[in-house]
Parts: sequence; structure tokens; C-alpha cells
Amino acid sequence: MRRALLVAVGLVAACSVARGEGGSAGEFLNYAIAPRSLGMGKAFTAIADDIQAGYFNPAGLYQLNAQEVMMGHSQLYGARLEYVGWALPTKAAGTFGFSLLNFGSEGIDARSPENQRMQSYFFMENALIASYAYNPWRFLGFGANLKLITKNIAVYSGVGVGADVSALILLPRPLSFGLVLQNLLQPAVRLRDSTDYYPRNLRAGAAVRLVNDRVRLAADLVVKDFASSSRRSLTPHGGIEFEVLPDLLIPRFGLDANEISVGLGVNKVWGKMAVGADYAFLLHYPSGYTLAPTHKIGVFLNFAGYRVWIDAQPALFRPTPEDRSNVLWMDVRLMARASSRRWQVVVKNQYGEVVRNFSGWDAPPARMTWDGLDDDGRLVADGSYSYSIVVVDVRNRPLSFSAPLTRIRTSGPTGKLEIRPQDR
Repeated sequence: MRRALLVAVGLVAACSVARGEGGSAGEFLNYAIAPRSLGMGKAFTAIADDIQAGYFNPAGLYQLNAQEVMMGHSQLYGARLEYVGWALPTKAAGTFGFSLLNFGSEGIDARSPENQRMQSYFFMENALIASYAYNPWRFLGFGANLKLITKNIAVYSGVGVGADVSALILLPRPLSFGLVLQNLLQPAVRLRDSTDYYPRNLRAGAAVRLVNDRVRLAADLVVKDFASSSRRSLTPHGGIEFEVLPDLLIPRFGLDANEISVGLGVNKVWGKMAVGADYAFLLHYPSGYTLAPTHKIGVFLNFAGYRVWIDAQPALFRPTPEDRSNVLWMDVRLMARASSRRWQVVVKNQYGEVVRNFSGWDAPPARMTWDGLDDDGRLVADGSYSYSIVVVDVRNRPLSFSAPLTRIRTSGPTGKLEIRPQDR
């Protein structure tokens, strides 16, 4: 693990000597689309665990267990980039994704050969991306993108079609690797007398997950136009994100050849869905910070799909060991892609200590009970309790979830004791 961490840190540090981006057709397909990846320095190829995988590495879509919708807005220098994406995992047919990108600028000043002001015009590029991912094994996934690209400049317009292929390897914790061949089928967009050919790019990434997946280090290396010896260039990216509060508050930091980035993600998870918002702040250091910093915002919704959670009643539990009918009811809600192989539920006190453990083979029972005793048969202390549930299917794919369970109070209501002096 230490060696893996050193490798990742070294790759991230290499970003400080990278060459800049820009200058070729279709650069809006290499910039990053949402604050999470932007906050990590655009290093996302080996992580690719949300709908952005359709943009960075479509093979990563197989990691999604739930449907996901994401929207992002990036204000650039004199332009803007809008994004909306949707992912749909299925039981046996892989995972599908759809992304729509709009990059453009309006109100561009137009001049005649005599330098007379003319009517302003606009520039716009759009990309509709259909993505697909399939994993024949739990540790390996393959993906592909089919892209429809349109370009408009003033009264001229053109259309092109392209395709990407990719792979994602999830080694035994903590390492993962991603590889993307972008524009294997090159889009060619013709505008009047000229044609823009989108270059073939190679994107490779490595990621390290530490501290029970709460810390993620990532580094990417992009080889632009790798088929051309004269135009080939290398662009590293690096970043880190860590969960200060698990599944709730996630700061991010990143670095590449153009920007230093700082980001923050806020998530709220329920059993059936999750919502969140992301923000990224980018500083353009190659300009000596002459260019103003830029701000990126995005929101996402995670819903339906495949997941597991527990509904528990009552919210305030007063256990009485002598009364076997007085129990906490725990209804297990499971929506899985395949049959279950094994399961485990642990109950933790407010200090994170495991007080009760349930486990078994096949599927978990639809309803479980807890009498308020620990694994040694002793009554647990008053306080707040949470649970963690893990269900592993026959293909060794885990579904997991953690949430508050109940609050235990064994003492009676509080009162006051008044002591009066006796009269002599």
C-alpha cells in the first residue's frame, strides 16, 4: 500500500511540469464537465464512479448501482460550458449513459475588412454522447462512446460522428487503472471550405483509495494527437478528494498545467436516493494569476437502481430483556442485480464500536429484530445507534449502506427531588 501511495503522489507531483492544454479541435471534450472532476485537477480516468464516466472513461459506468442525473455549469473566459448526463444500470445488459454538452460564446464582435462594426455572431459546439459499459468480471470493465458533434459559427454549421473505447481495472484495494482511446473513430466537422479533424488522444489514469475509501488520490496522463509526431503533447493531471464526513462533506484539491483547483462536495444520502451539490474554484497560475479565477457549480440526483437499506421502528427504543416481544423491528429493503451469496449487518454505538453482529448466507431476511442486547447478551448503554449492511451477490458485487438505526433509552423520565428541612 505504501508503494502504491508513493507512486500516486509522484504522478500527482508531475503535473507541475506539464504542458498547457488547448489549440486543437474538440478541446471542450477534454476540459472536464462537472465540479467534482475539475476540483481534482481533471484526474478522473481511474475513478470514473459517477455519470461523468461517460465523459472521461465510459468503462467506469459499470460501477454505478443506481440511476444518476447530473447537471453542471462552467463559466470560462468569454465562454461557457453546460452539461447534463443520465446513467441507467441494468441487471444483465450492462450500464447505459447519455450526456449532452453545450460549449459556446455569444455576442462576438464582427468587423468588415474596412473595420466597420457588423452584427455580432455566436460560436457553439454541441456533443451528444451515448455510452455503454459492461464488466465480464467484477475487477474489469469495458466501455465505448458514440458521439454526435455539431459546430456552429455565425451562419455556418457542420456535423461529425466519433467513437471512443476504454477499459477500467479495479485491482484488490487500493489500486485502479483506466485507459481510454479517444476518437478512435475521428469526428470530422466541415465548415464551408475547411474541415476540423478531432485528434486521437490516449488517456491513462491511476488511482489509490485509502482509509476505507475515504481518501482518493488520482493522476491522469493525456497524450494528445498521439498519432502525429509533430503535434503530439503530454498533459498530466492530478488531484485528491477526502471525505471529512463520510457521504456528506468532501473537500478536493487538484493541479494540472493550467490551473490550481479547490473544490467541495456536499451530499445527503437516504435509503432510496441521494442528492448533492459540488463547487470548484480554479486559479490560472500560468498567467501569473492575471486571468480572473473561475467558478464551477453542479448538482446531482442518485435514485432507484440497485441498493440496500434498513427501515427501523421505533425511533426511540426502550429495550426490556425480560420481555421478548419488545424488540426493534428492522425491515431489510434489497434491490439487487443478482441472487445474494452472503450478507452482514453490524450495529454500532455512538462511538463507532460494534455491539451486535448479524450475518448469514444467501439473501438476508426481509425482517430482522434486535432486542437491545450486545453479542455477549448484555444490555447496551443508552445513546444513538447506527447500522451498516453489506450484501454480496453471486458475482461478488457488494451493495452496502450505513445510516442511523435508533436511539436507546432505558432510564425513565427525568424529575426533580426536593429536600425540605424538618421542623424541630
